Amino acid sequence: MKRFNQIVVALLVLVAALGLLNCGQIVQAKTIHLVAVGDSLTEGVGDTTKQQGYTKRTAKLLEKQAKVKVTTANYGKAGDRSDQILKRIKSNPKAQKDLQQANVITLTVGGNDLQQVLFSAIFAKDSNSVTAIVDKSLPDYSTNLANLVSYLESQNKKAPIYLFGNYNPLYVYLANRVDLNDDVKRYNAVNAQLATDDSRVKYVSTFSTLTYGQYKTNSQRAMLAKEATQANQGSLNNKSVRDTLNGDDKEKNAYITNLDHYHPNDLGYDKMSKLLVKEMQKNKKAWLGE
Repeated sequence: MKRFNQIVVALLVLVAALGLLNCGQIVQAKTIHLVAVGDSLTEGVGDTTKQQGYTKRTAKLLEKQAKVKVTTANYGKAGDRSDQILKRIKSNPKAQKDLQQANVITLTVGGNDLQQVLFSAIFAKDSNSVTAIVDKSLPDYSTNLANLVSYLESQNKKAPIYLFGNYNPLYVYLANRVDLNDDVKRYNAVNAQLATDDSRVKYVSTFSTLTYGQYKTNSQRAMLAKEATQANQGSLNNKSVRDTLNGDDKEKNAYITNLDHYHPNDLGYDKMSKLLVKEMQKNKKAWLGE
């Protein structure tokens, strides 16, 4: 009887010890839910493979690299500004439910806000005038973005939010207009600053990759700028630029679609997905729990 009691006590001690060990461990999730919110880049305009742009590509990469099943929900809509994205998500109960169940939230925003500003400045006399109009719009955009992110965080208290930056799809045609790159960077700075101020938000930069495409060296970009100057492509309203963007000519940027010369093509979305996963790998515990 004494021997039996000793065995029972030993087993209880072992079970308790294992319990304490498990309490100190974070068990890796077997399935994660990725919810994508945003504009046309989230919807996947320009994607010919029906993978919703970067969304399902990212899921496949994560399944391969993290050995975890990934489910996705996509709430991207072409043309939406930051305020319109928020309004749409607030009015969609299914989106709210998905957000509440998300392990990862991704967000593309700002491109349409900036595009609207640039189009309003299309007849500005010089680049300084365009930049002044862009700068004037930044406080409103900053407020709208903060409201959008705050709402996403109110729906889910734990999931990290990966906030993409934007790019300049006109660069290869207007490489001599450095101010346009600077204007995109001004909007990107708002996204990046929010990520700096909010530990749950991680910034994913796409500017260099998608703006410059295959033109990776300074000499290649200098040649583009020279060609643009010689072609007198100094204006957003330049006829040759408009004809190119409205036509079906082959796109000069290898990562942008021929369909509209604006959105990523399949290769561009591949690049976006890789950039996102690279950023996600930096804080795997936040979404994978390992």
